[in-house]
Amino acid sequence: MAYIESCTNLSTLKRMLRILGMALLLLSALSFAAGDLLLNEDDLAAKVAKEPNYQLLDARGAAARRSAPLPFSTKYEKNMPVKQGLVFVVADSDEAAQEIARSIPAGSDRSVFAVKGGLDAWRRVHTKDSTLAVPDHFIIPKNTCDPAGTVMKMRSNAAIKADKTATETKKK
Repeated sequence: MAYIESCTNLSTLKRMLRILGMALLLLSALSFAAGDLLLNEDDLAAKVAKEPNYQLLDARGAAARRSAPLPFSTKYEKNMPVKQGLVFVVADSDEAAQEIARSIPAGSDRSVFAVKGGLDAWRRVHTKDSTLAVPDHFIIPKNTCDPAGTVMKMRSNAAIKADKTATETKKK
């Protein structure tokens, strides 16, 4: 009788340990997935370099938006339409950015990420590589000012330096 009782307790104990192990495995998988949403500066720079067309959502408080505006961003509001493609969320805290990123449905045509470090990290990434913040050229289209053709072409210093380097290389 004692043997049967101990076997029953042993099988119950094994079953409980299996359930606990599965719960821990599931919990670690969920926390790993949540960590994937939060991009550090290096990962952020790599993603922006690969895909320069992205939507930047500013989820900071009104006072923060007024005191330090985030250029080319869209003010985040719940249930707002979010574009397809690459989406970055900047908020007052990493936790708030992650929560918003999780609330936006991702899919095969959309990837949503929270920016670790908020506005400061976003600015550091864009000041490390000036080509991320400034396009290399800008053309005023014809028929907007003068029907004769393109009126003016503007080029960044980085593009001009690249042209000079290419010309010097050809001369050698």
